This record gives sequence, structure tokens and C-alpha cells, in this order.
Amino acid sequence: MSDFYCLDVEFDNVDFDNYSYYPHKRVKISVVHHAHLYIEQNEIELRILFDEETYFDEAFMNWSNKINWNKFGSFLKVKVTNSKINERLQKVNLSESKLISVRSHTNFYEQNKKYISVKINTVKFYWPPNEQKKNTAEFYLDDKGFRVIEPFYSFLWPKNEESFNIERMDNSSEFYKLESSEFRPEFNFISNDSRKNRVATITKEPKIQFKYNNIITKEKAIFYGDIVLILISFYHHIKIDYILRRIHLPANTITIKNLEQKNFIDTSGNLREFDIYWDFNEFLQKSWQKGTLQNFELLSKAVNLFNQSHIVDDYSRFLIRYNIIEICDKQKQNNVKFTVILNKNQIKIKQNEALSILLETIKTEEHEEFKKRWNNVQGLLQNKPMKNQLTSFLESQNLDPNTFPIKLNDLKNLRDNITHGSIDKVNAEQLRQANILLYRISGILILNLMGINDWKLNTEIT
Repeated sequence: MSDFYCLDVEFDNVDFDNYSYYPHKRVKISVVHHAHLYIEQNEIELRILFDEETYFDEAFMNWSNKINWNKFGSFLKVKVTNSKINERLQKVNLSESKLISVRSHTNFYEQNKKYISVKINTVKFYWPPNEQKKNTAEFYLDDKGFRVIEPFYSFLWPKNEESFNIERMDNSSEFYKLESSEFRPEFNFISNDSRKNRVATITKEPKIQFKYNNIITKEKAIFYGDIVLILISFYHHIKIDYILRRIHLPANTITIKNLEQKNFIDTSGNLREFDIYWDFNEFLQKSWQKGTLQNFELLSKAVNLFNQSHIVDDYSRFLIRYNIIEICDKQKQNNVKFTVILNKNQIKIKQNEALSILLETIKTEEHEEFKKRWNNVQGLLQNKPMKNQLTSFLESQNLDPNTFPIKLNDLKNLRDNITHGSIDKVNAEQLRQANILLYRISGILILNLMGINDWKLNTEIT
């Protein structure tokens, strides 16, 4: 078996000759190139082979500098070639790949052809179905995800004279329901031993194990996985990702490889600041399913910002947490009209009398313009003044701004001063307290979106 996958890569709607430094060269650059895909634990490399006389490498570098690297995969159509090397592989999809780096070197040769090295962040493989694992999936978490799984297990201990065992903790063996699926956090155990070695090792890989009650699509399976990621990342206050997803469908098995984020600021958290003392196992047993499914897109934005706020400076932290409130506020206030005591004709007479009096205060040549303005505002005058939008929203979330240790106007002034760069007007102690308050408020708003109402706002800040 080869250590790479053989592919033909077609660049859709790309004319590389337009990006060549050698417009008078004799050989036209093809849009289809043979490529070798290498998969390592921390690297996904696509080596694109080409004929030297085309100068494809220089054209590619010039083209790549003019595109959005996040959209790199959208230009690619991929076909699997050389079935002897790739064995059972049916299809490769790079459509969601982001470009990480591009390298060209005089020594880059493979199979008597020059190549350009392209590093990407994700790849999707399609394999024949696994009948034994059909309608299940394993979503492997990155290293940050170890903290998610660890509390569900005890330590390794001798079961008897011939075997060892790692058991799940009490009340943590059940699967949790998520619409037409079930899931639970698990370890995948990998052993490494040799008869000649005194030390045997067991490596624990954190994963989320899924079971599907009905036949589902790839998109639905990925969606359920993303739902669980939201729960994990919010509870632990840090962005946690999958590095490998293996989905066993009736038609095929799909594996999705993602690179692991290595350089990150480590943070940790729980729900205690919201007066909730559940461990993660208890959290998963609560009624979060309906709200999280309904508010998935909103929760995705809010949770990402919530976790980002823990790794930035105090000013950015404040703006992010204030922004979470604005993102969550999707309410529309209904206009409440004053109660009228006259009929329409009587009202019209009174309005005309009022207009005549007001016109006495305006120059005659501006009367017509004033009448237009008067007609525009008459409808607005029928409506009662609306409550402050932020106040109204917070009250709709069972939060009483009158109990806050910092007034809403002070929070708004802080936001305005930081946004406009007036840092000298910001009191450091007030900013510290505001960040604590907004952390609690934004977390509660996320819990509300999930349908969890067991929280309590602590208004004391020390």
C-alpha cells in the first residue's frame, strides 16, 4: 500500500495562462493535473505534479495570491485514479478545504515530474460501507477534548490476575438523545506492547460515539456532531473541534480529516457563575435539545464569541460580550397606540386646528414644506413611546436591569467610549466589573437559547 493517494485535480474556471510570467511560452498550462495526497497526523499535503516547461508553479503562486484562501476548495474538482494504489477508496472531496500554505522548490520532484506543495486544512474520503457499523459514527475530538471525556471514566485497574479494566463512572453509561440520534462521550483505547518490552502503553483517544435510529444523510450526521460541539465548547469555555469524523452510512463510509489547532490559549470553565453546579454528564441529561436545535445558527455565533472573549484584552472582551447581547436580541417591539376619545372626523378637525396654530410659527414661504412634514409625523404621534430596546430584551429573558450593579446607560457609555477609541474616559475598575457582569449575562442568554432556565444571575461583584 502506498503512503499517498493518487488523484487528478481539475481547477474549475481557472486559466493559469492569465497568471503566467511567461505569456510567450509554447506550452499551454493545463487545468487538470495529477496529484498525490499525503495525510499525516498534523498535516494534509497535496503535491500537484506538472511539466516544467509550463511554469505551472509560478502561475499557481500568482493565482493563489489573488484568491480567498478560505475558498480554495471551491475551485477544485477531484477524481480518484490508480485503484491499485488507492485500494477501496471511492471518492475524495476537497471542496471545503482552506489553503494554508504553498511551496515551490527546485528540488521538488516526484515520479520524474516537478511538483508544487499545497497544504490544506481538511479532506473528505468516501469508502465502501461497513455493514457491522452501519448507522453509527465516531467523531474524534482534538487534544482539548480530553477534558470532556476524562470525567466519564475511572482509572486503569486490575480486574483479576490476567486482565485490566477501565470502567465508566456510575450513571454515565447511557446514551443521550438528540432528535433521531443518540450519542455519548467515549474513549477509544489503543494499546502498544511488545513481549520484549517491560512497559505496555494504552492511549486514550477522546471521541463522541453516535448511533442513528433511522437512516440519515451525511449532512444530518455532521449537523448532530456540530450540535454536540456547541454544548462541549460552551460548558468548558474553550473552542473544541473534531480532528476526524467517521460516518457509517448504508451507501458508504465517510471520513473527514481536519488539522488540529496546536497554538491556542488554554482556558477552562463550567456553569457555576450562573449558579448551576452540574458536571457535564448532568448537563447532557437536561432538556437542551429543542432549544439548541431551533437556535443552532444563533448559538454557533454566540458560543464562538463567548469563548473568544476569554482570550482577548479587557476592552475587546467587553465589546465581544456586549455584542453577544445584541446578537441574541432578535425581538421586534410592537407599537402600542394611544386610546382615542373622538371619531375620525373629530380627530381630523382637531389636527387641522393644531396645524393652523403651528403654521403661525413658520415663515409663509415654508408652509408647504412644513405641511409635508406634519403629514409624515401624524402616524407616529398615535404610538406610545416604546421601552428602551435593550431593557425590553433583557426583561424578556427574565433579567431585571434594575438589579444590575452597573446601569445600562453606563454600559452603553463604556461601549461608545471603547468603540470610538476614547480609552482615557474608561474607568479600569468599572470596566472590570462590567466584564464580569456581561460574562454572566451573555452566558445566561446562551443557556436561554438552549432552553435551560435553571440559572440565577449573581449581581454581587467583588
